[in-house]
Amino acid sequence: MTKPLLADWNAQFSKQFGEQTSLFQHRLHSSGLFDKAALAKLIDKTPQEHYGLNTMGRDPSNPVWRYGLIGENSGKTVIDTIEKGRMWLNIQRIQDYAPEYSELLDDLYSEFSREMPEFKPFKKSLGVLISSPEVQVFYHADVPGQSLWQLHGEKQVYIYPNREPFLPQRALEGIILGDTEEEIKYDPSFDDHADKFLLKAGEALNWGLNGPHRVVNENCLNISATTEHWTSDVRNSYAVNYANGVLRKRFGATQLSQKSDGLSVYPKAALALAWKKLNLNKADEFVRVPSFWLDPKGVDGMTPMEEDMKKSA
Repeated sequence: MTKPLLADWNAQFSKQFGEQTSLFQHRLHSSGLFDKAALAKLIDKTPQEHYGLNTMGRDPSNPVWRYGLIGENSGKTVIDTIEKGRMWLNIQRIQDYAPEYSELLDDLYSEFSREMPEFKPFKKSLGVLISSPEVQVFYHADVPGQSLWQLHGEKQVYIYPNREPFLPQRALEGIILGDTEEEIKYDPSFDDHADKFLLKAGEALNWGLNGPHRVVNENCLNISATTEHWTSDVRNSYAVNYANGVLRKRFGATQLSQKSDGLSVYPKAALALAWKKLNLNKADEFVRVPSFWLDPKGVDGMTPMEEDMKKSA
């Protein structure tokens, strides 16, 4: 009999899921899908629209990001270059084009459903993060429900409360509207209020919806999986914050409630749906512009991209 992917799940984790930070054990790293050889093959067949290659500055209070492309490099070269360089690769929505990973995702969420019968996601996604030694992911928040699964290496993870001042309402609205990516203004004093973990292979974290977090790798290659999901509660929170962002930015509204249950949700959900369908926020959405190529011979594994290539990439 195959061992469960959730290695030590218990009733307390079920109670805290999506509400409070939980550290638990898993077996994803034993599946054979996340060793270097398997991931090299995955990278070889990953479409450009399914990955983001990033490099970043060294000061967490000054979050400078740059975006790049892997070009014609093989998956093995990509991993080897990341291991010696200063960047991270985010492979997204793997279930859309890799059936074996889709099956793993289904198995994992089937286990969640057995442990939490009330948990009914209508959408889920699997990603992989491959990142260089000692790089960091700046302070940010994600929109869907999310878990982080460590597969190789070790990283410091800081998870902060999902409320003011750690998560300003306007900042969350900007992320949900797409005006910015996921970054939020960081204050080092926030660390006094963070849950801190040294995450090792076989360990996973889940935290409250939209909880800000940041990551600092130890001096080793890091490989992690991410899972995202949408439930009716997540969708309602998204719709309310989306509508609040529209009302604030377009109509000057203030004192906007973030209450995401009850009858007040419906008019905001209708506004959010209409605004999205009509693409009325499209002109303000953040657009990534790549500025470097992954290059095993370049400094930190990168070569600057020529200006004409940036425009066509």
